[in-house]
Amino acid sequence: MNKSAYTLVFGLTADPIHKGHEQVILNSFEFAQANNIGIQKFLLVPTYQANLIADKTQPSTAFKHRFNMCELVAEQIRIENNIPVYVSDIEQQLFLETNKKSYSYDTLTAIEAAPKLFVLSADHFAGRWPKFRKWHNWQSLTKEHGLLIHQRPGHNINDSFINQLQDLNPNVFVVTGLPSINISSTQLRATISCDLQSVSEFLSASSIKYIKQHGLY
Repeated sequence: MNKSAYTLVFGLTADPIHKGHEQVILNSFEFAQANNIGIQKFLLVPTYQANLIADKTQPSTAFKHRFNMCELVAEQIRIENNIPVYVSDIEQQLFLETNKKSYSYDTLTAIEAAPKLFVLSADHFAGRWPKFRKWHNWQSLTKEHGLLIHQRPGHNINDSFINQLQDLNPNVFVVTGLPSINISSTQLRATISCDLQSVSEFLSASSIKYIKQHGLY
């Protein structure tokens, strides 16, 4: 097993960031510890202007709010769990420099850290034709950076495809057997506008406070 200390990169819309995202962070560190994989830091990377596939939509909330909610959650996790979680505005930087939407490959390349693992959920690797095959430069992304793939309820990972990815780069890992929270930002947005308290179990207290203060959703 590779013992290098990785920077883990987790791209997300964070619209809003929720307990499912938080569980992915915690599971990443638990998996790494169990498998003797060093982690230097974990970077949350909110999307700025996403290149979309699979019926996704652009974030409905301004980048600054999504970034700030990520910062609040990262600070809480650092304090409560003593693990190095931080937030990067690299996608905003790239857009302001190029005036073009960023692909994940470009984002990873721009992050000045090595080695890296790109953190993703199982829905990109499920089914007969995994969505990850539609990503820009997906093969180069895998070869150059490696992947840390998390199980997600209702999405059965295509093991044959995982084997193909591991042929490209042995540092492709699948996190299994750890807790997962079956919630999405889309579901939360649909409910928050009617009753924020009804979804409080899926949001950090700091996120709820921020949403109230800024009248989001």
